[in-house]
Amino acid sequence: MKIKIIGITILLTLSLLAAAGNAALSIETFTCNSQSGTAVVENGATFSCQASIKNEDTQSSANLASVTLLVDGNWAEQTSYTGTGFGTSISAGASTTATFSGIRGVSPGATNKFQSIQLDSSTDTFVTNTNVNVITIKSLTVSSSSSSVASGGEFDVSATVIAGGDLGSVTLTWSGSGGCSLASGHTAAKSAGALSHNTEATRSWRVTQSSSDCVNTVTASGTASSVTTTKSKSVTVTSTGSSGSTGSTSGGGGGGGGAGGVGVAKAGESKSIKQIIAGVSTTLEFTKTALNNIVIEVVNAANNVVINIEEVAAPSVPTPSGNVYKYLDIKITNLSDDNIRSAKITFSVNKTWLQGKDKSSVRLNRYVDKWEELPTTLADENATHVRYTATTQGFSVFAVTARAATVQEQQPQQKPGEQPPAQEQVPVQVPGVGSIEIPKPLMDYSLLILVIVLVVIVILGWFHYHGPGRKMKKVEYHWKPLKK
Repeated sequence: MKIKIIGITILLTLSLLAAAGNAALSIETFTCNSQSGTAVVENGATFSCQASIKNEDTQSSANLASVTLLVDGNWAEQTSYTGTGFGTSISAGASTTATFSGIRGVSPGATNKFQSIQLDSSTDTFVTNTNVNVITIKSLTVSSSSSSVASGGEFDVSATVIAGGDLGSVTLTWSGSGGCSLASGHTAAKSAGALSHNTEATRSWRVTQSSSDCVNTVTASGTASSVTTTKSKSVTVTSTGSSGSTGSTSGGGGGGGGAGGVGVAKAGESKSIKQIIAGVSTTLEFTKTALNNIVIEVVNAANNVVINIEEVAAPSVPTPSGNVYKYLDIKITNLSDDNIRSAKITFSVNKTWLQGKDKSSVRLNRYVDKWEELPTTLADENATHVRYTATTQGFSVFAVTARAATVQEQQPQQKPGEQPPAQEQVPVQVPGVGSIEIPKPLMDYSLLILVIVLVVIVILGWFHYHGPGRKMKKVEYHWKPLKK
């Protein structure tokens, strides 16, 4: 019995000593990639942290079996990391260092934290004072004001960047291949300054097109505490040849397939404008086709815009529903559909063609993979033509259509100033009123009309005999006493 008691006493003593040893251990420094306070790391890249562990007991050594770093939240690839390289027996007042390797940030942010460090069964929260700024270029979009530009023409390239984490400085740099170059006054690198987490900045460049397609590449570079993150995106602008070319041709004998393929041209006209200013409506007039004018408003300024219109016999696309008046193939250079804020087309239809058709049914239809009926309204008319306006979001092949008029719509209309034709009158005798005449079409229209007329006659007759002008017969009442 004495031996068992001695053994239990020894175990308890060792446990108390171990507990006392662990209680004396604490974190005195903590760094990540040699940075303390705020550590900056690139999203997706691995980094390591080091913790200096000190034995605060100046009289006795301390034992240490495990060191674990716990992550606060889910910004890192793992929720905990195991320390290595530390001493398991730490002399009185001495220190040892544990290293946590392979930490990977997977969610950008400026205020990422660690939760604590577990020293065997003891918890030390010294690491909560450390902030991890995980940086990246969260988003980069690049666009051009035109998808195709003639050689020598100019277009705009815009880039928008969104920061991931806090970036001390951001720069966007343009580069072009294919012989294109920056216009005068534009530099390749443009600063966006410091961007905090989830904020954005946009920069633009004016580019001069060459005879080859221009590949515009923008690289966004963000830096914080000597750590740099980058991302690149490109957009290609095709070259349509010399600046005198419209970049479009009229096909022959049926042309190529799709919305751009047209039949034999019957009439054509081309207009060019040096610049279309953003937010200002620009009108281009035409006289050689059924199209009268186009009013365009753009999102971003467009230069050297050329519009080519051809009135064609038939495009090599499916035939739209209704009666087709004209096919119009409209091509535009140096202005993409996504840069068009609004476009209104005014066109005319010959009244001779409209005979037997409902002029209110005239529509302008656009073909893009299928025919789309555009909002169309009647604007005005003269002795020979009716003018209409329609709105569109882009240019391709168009068709002017109308449907046949119904029988009622085909009835001759009364001309201005012309007296309506006399209608045959049918006399009807109404008691007390005399003879009244009712148009014969109403008499012949239907039984319903006849019933209504008869009801009216009855009502008028009643008023004639029982109206206020007629005296009512006096009725006398005689009272007789009741017999008892």
